[in-house]
Amino acid sequence: MKATIVLNGNTNETFIINSETIIAVDGGAKLLKDRGILPKAIVGDMDSLENEIIEYFKRKNVEIVVFPAEKDETDCELAIRYAIENGYDEIEIINFFGERLDMILSLFGLMKKFNVKITLRSEKLECGIIKKQMEKKVKIGEIWSFIPLCKAKFNLYGFKYQFNGEMKIDNPIGVSNETISENVKIEVLDGEVIYFRWMKKPL
Repeated sequence: MKATIVLNGNTNETFIINSETIIAVDGGAKLLKDRGILPKAIVGDMDSLENEIIEYFKRKNVEIVVFPAEKDETDCELAIRYAIENGYDEIEIINFFGERLDMILSLFGLMKKFNVKITLRSEKLECGIIKKQMEKKVKIGEIWSFIPLCKAKFNLYGFKYQFNGEMKIDNPIGVSNETISENVKIEVLDGEVIYFRWMKKPL
């Protein structure tokens, strides 16, 4: 089963939701309220939500899962755990862009940590971690980047710059590749690789 986690990120982004189950993380609930969307649950310490918004969702029978402000996990990690505990084995995270680069970087650690498929999605970008193999149907001319965690041996097929070998994070030669086929394949032989797929060309 698949769930969508909505973070409290860039409010100007169009929400593209690819599941029937929505989990809001703290302030992400306000963005959903503004757009008339009801989540299954709101998870977090609620430090970014006014009481009136929490009460609004309570009246709509939305589950409110409150945690203390001082804790070891981020609200996003708690939402991922909530999804897994409720039987979801595929998770997409949206509305993650914003000023908090530290929070964005922490998402890669969470994608690595949990043994479920977790993908970051926006209007322009799809991002995830490849642990074994991934094949996708794409458009020719898409920009892709590959960054190992922290070193990996992998093969690329269907890209302008072919790669077969080991790459280390301090030599990031996998940035800004380009698809030359409508079908691409990434085969990870050792380690793990973060991929960035730009459906629309970045600035």
